[in-house]
Amino acid sequence: MELLFDMGGVLIDLDMPGCVERFRALGFDIAPYLDTFAQRGFLSDFESGKISTDEFFDTIDRLGGRRFDRNELRTAWRAMLKAMPRERIELLVRASRHYGIHLLSNTNPLGWNSALELFDALGYRPDELFGRIFLSFELGIEKPAPAIFQKVVADLGCAPADILFFDDSATNCAAARGQGLRAVQAGLDGAWTNCFDADGRLVEPIPEA
Repeated sequence: MELLFDMGGVLIDLDMPGCVERFRALGFDIAPYLDTFAQRGFLSDFESGKISTDEFFDTIDRLGGRRFDRNELRTAWRAMLKAMPRERIELLVRASRHYGIHLLSNTNPLGWNSALELFDALGYRPDELFGRIFLSFELGIEKPAPAIFQKVVADLGCAPADILFFDDSATNCAAARGQGLRAVQAGLDGAWTNCFDADGRLVEPIPEA
């Protein structure tokens, strides 16, 4: 069995309102482009690797009508990542004794670098935790596009039904199932951890919803 985890909303708690407020304090309203599960407009282009970080910043300048301080923009985006609870990462370590553990995330270079800081603060490296890491901005594809799940299946080299996917989006879970994967909608506050026992083994029946 291969276990595939989303990052934001599953491993990392998110603070979308806090991020929006940080940008508004700088004089830019990012809310029309920001969504919990899938970004819109130029943010979608950023998460799918169509534009670079510099182009992302330049677009904010153009839409906001002035040049913004780059460090302030980075800090405002970083506010989206609220916390990475240690117990969730330690559960992944235990689960890795029994299953392949992999990451699939819609993210961008700013979000990924911020996540790396959270992993580092807990003393973990993603390339040591996960067998494979699938990031939307590197792949040029965002969930829920079927192609991103097809890429995962091809790279893991197993049957789709041998992959159990944890994501906080019902749409992404449905898309994964459409490609033959099993999927668990993660729920709030790390509720997905209830799918495992203390040793990191899956508890049957798995609540696939």
